[in-house]
Amino acid sequence: MTQNTNSMDAIISIIVPIYNAEKFLASCIDSILSQTFKNFELLLIDDGSQDSSLSICQRYQQNDNRIAVFHKSNEGVTAARKYGVEKAKGEYICFVDADDIIPKNSLALLYKEHDNADMIIGNFIEIMPHCSKKNKLYTPQVGRLNGIDYIGLQLENKLYHAPWGKIIRRNCFNDDIFTTPRDIFRGEDLIMNIKLGLNIEDIKIVNTIVYHYMIRASSCMQSCKPTLEYEKMFDRFLMQILKRNKLEIKLKKSILSQRIDALTGLLTEKIYLDKNDTFVKMIYSQLKISSFDMRQILLKTGLSHPSIFNIVYRVYRKLSSITTQIK
Repeated sequence: MTQNTNSMDAIISIIVPIYNAEKFLASCIDSILSQTFKNFELLLIDDGSQDSSLSICQRYQQNDNRIAVFHKSNEGVTAARKYGVEKAKGEYICFVDADDIIPKNSLALLYKEHDNADMIIGNFIEIMPHCSKKNKLYTPQVGRLNGIDYIGLQLENKLYHAPWGKIIRRNCFNDDIFTTPRDIFRGEDLIMNIKLGLNIEDIKIVNTIVYHYMIRASSCMQSCKPTLEYEKMFDRFLMQILKRNKLEIKLKKSILSQRIDALTGLLTEKIYLDKNDTFVKMIYSQLKISSFDMRQILLKTGLSHPSIFNIVYRVYRKLSSITTQIK
């Protein structure tokens, strides 16, 4: 690894975790080097790739002294991001995935909006280059909020969980941000965001497109199907964090929303839910005493996503039929 000479002066540290990304890596790096905002360092973290990713990184490094290349044994994307943060020198951290790209004014727009906030979150577009479907624009809840409100919106799935599309003040990170049990293989980004929210005081959300999330044909097949046992284990770990920080009462509605999402995900995968399972019974009992209205979710989904309305409706009916039998 050769450290770039200007890293000490960089305002933003861009961290790209890389694993076998040779097909898309050049496009990603080109989009970063094309930024109108020039005061950044680019940390390329090769996570034990077995293709030509490392040599691609080294070739770019030879031509730009803002680039530092690191090669490590394969430990996964979360460990690669942690490694990058440890090596970073900038005031802000910006994550970019190796198969995505960012518009040329992304960094300029995010930094322009920082206004001394600890985190600035932008907008993104989902792009599916392998098919003819229209690009999908994500619309965030614009405004200013504190860390606890941020955690609530993350639990309610009202803010995207991905670490990209934002800049985060480097001193908000610590080792625990990236620490999850080995058993957690889905939902790591949500855990990271909750832990970040505990360290952050001021967050600004802007409706400006700063990221192009590329949904590749290969990536669509890699997600693991959920199971009830996994969701119960994930919920226990999540609640340990929230209880340790005395947030289980203040965020009870947001926690319920997260749990309903978990059950909904299981039902859409046609996974059987035992009506006597303690986790399912707990969610039902919480629903009965809360102001959470599933019909509102159904209506909003039908209006904004008519193509999946029937699926959501069947999930709602199935959930209703299960919970009404629980006493």
